[in-house]
Amino acid sequence: MSCLDDLTIQDFKDLFFRDFTYLPTWDVTATYNTGNEIFYAVNQLFYKCLNDGVTSVPTGVADWTLFADDKLNYILDEDITKAIAEAKLSFNEALVNGDCDAVKHVFMYLVAHYLVQDIKASGAGLSSSGDFTVASRSVGSVSESYAIPEAYLKSATLNYYTKTSYGLKYLNLVYPNTRGNIFVVGGCTLP
Repeated sequence: MSCLDDLTIQDFKDLFFRDFTYLPTWDVTATYNTGNEIFYAVNQLFYKCLNDGVTSVPTGVADWTLFADDKLNYILDEDITKAIAEAKLSFNEALVNGDCDAVKHVFMYLVAHYLVQDIKASGAGLSSSGDFTVASRSVGSVSESYAIPEAYLKSATLNYYTKTSYGLKYLNLVYPNTRGNIFVVGGCTLP
């Protein structure tokens, strides 16, 4: 059994609670206050709360008002599910020292990396294109360049993880475990 078998979308949201803007779906157990915005899945509309301490269904005229928004302005559960599936294709649990909690924690950074890459690609749509790591860039009198470790430059796989801060953190957590010392000792055996 893998440490990732019981992983949930909520686990991802709990770890990255400040990093992404998730679709704020209405929760029957929650209490809402003035200004809270929610998506009501029943009618696929967005509502803004007008009062404090509201527990009513968003269609209640006294406590809620409609406002225009689009689900695609948010990270959806489907986006996270897709990123989890992609990350599972390239993740090796043996590269993480520790228990299942450590494995899940490291894995989530890989999921976040794939999520960011997927959202960037989907935002570009047909104009989406691959890019290599920036070595130097100039605009007017401002220039920028990066010192990229040679190991990352020479490896297409490692280079891909340098495209997001989540990928870099993932590399930071697993890369040391991809290296080891091997040496040969001279000797012989008796027959």
